[in-house]
Amino acid sequence: MNNETKQFRNENVVVSFYEKREYSKAYIIAKDLTDMWNEPTIYTRNIRGIEKAWETIEKMFNDNEVKNGVTINVIQKILDENFKLNVHSYCAVD
Repeated sequence: MNNETKQFRNENVVVSFYEKREYSKAYIIAKDLTDMWNEPTIYTRNIRGIEKAWETIEKMFNDNEVKNGVTINVIQKILDENFKLNVHSYCAVD
């Protein structure tokens, strides 16, 4: 991997993949764009399978019939249930 951040966005969510760097592990973070008062945000805490999870997200955003329906809840379900990446959520305004 080449240490650059990858990102996808629609009107519901922005999701970013931060690759492993010298002093930090790889992680995926997603921010809800529909709730400006609370700014719900999720991020992964595990790394095993994170590249495969990102490939799944990438496929969804590259599919014109699917990408506009992607929400933070869809991303969380994929990361947590499908890939067991131990997602943590919080409200950014707290």
